Amino acid sequence: MLFAAASLLLGCAIAGPLDQRQSCPNIHVFGARETTAPPGYGSSDTVVNMILNAYPGATAEAIDYPACGGQASCGGLSYSQSLVLVGYSQASSFTIIFARMQWQRGLTTGGLQGAEITDVALCGGGDPNQGFTDESVQLSSSAVSMVQAAIFMGDPMWVDGLPYSIGTCKAGGFDARPPGFNCPSGQKIQSYCDAPDPYCCNGSNQQRHQAYGSIYGQDAFSFVQDQLQSGNVGGGGGDGGDGGGNTGNDGDSGGSGGTVPRWGQCGGHGHTGPTTCESPYTCQEINQWYSQCQ
Repeated sequence: MLFAAASLLLGCAIAGPLDQRQSCPNIHVFGARETTAPPGYGSSDTVVNMILNAYPGATAEAIDYPACGGQASCGGLSYSQSLVLVGYSQASSFTIIFARMQWQRGLTTGGLQGAEITDVALCGGGDPNQGFTDESVQLSSSAVSMVQAAIFMGDPMWVDGLPYSIGTCKAGGFDARPPGFNCPSGQKIQSYCDAPDPYCCNGSNQQRHQAYGSIYGQDAFSFVQDQLQSGNVGGGGGDGGDGGGNTGNDGDSGGSGGTVPRWGQCGGHGHTGPTTCESPYTCQEINQWYSQCQ
């Protein structure tokens, strides 16, 4: 996913009951556009198209979220609201979809807001500058094990010196990770940031921020290919649960008495857990896969 760019999630099907696998492609790509970009894949479309062209039968879809930065066209949500109220809920959506489709491997790529969402979902650590204080990995451990590679382009959480940091930036983004941060899935990541970028670094060139696909697209695609071939599925997951089996109920979290706490999942396609929110919260539909107590 990208901040003012896009993100991408790719999955490969594994053995499972035929009725759950028959409609699932071997490789499926999720793309999340950057802030202010129109619906679609945003700046990540270069890498998305490389994957679709290289793997016949692969499919792709764009993640439906506001990608808002205060503009009227997306309801005036602030950047923080777009991230916290909608963007980070997509982590639960990914977990549910992975469990339902029985995918073994996945790939994410994105920029700016999309990259920031993917970074927190896969690496944890929260996003305190934006008001998101949950430091746990947002994907369940089973979903993390399916993610094969993650590509960040222009990630505001960039810090120079991490094993997966690639580019000319020697500073940090406006939501930079703290010193000593360690992503448990770092071996699956390549994060790109160049010095002229005003969001992941301290530059002033807006165009450079949106050029990572053309500059680093081939390098990112080569990394994806290597990861898919290596079968590297290590890394740690969060507390969402392993889901397991074929329930499609990965990571459901209910409170005492069969109620769901604030920010917990209360509905969505395939959801079989509690649907009643703790007072005073109500169940709000985020998308067809995920509803959340807010």
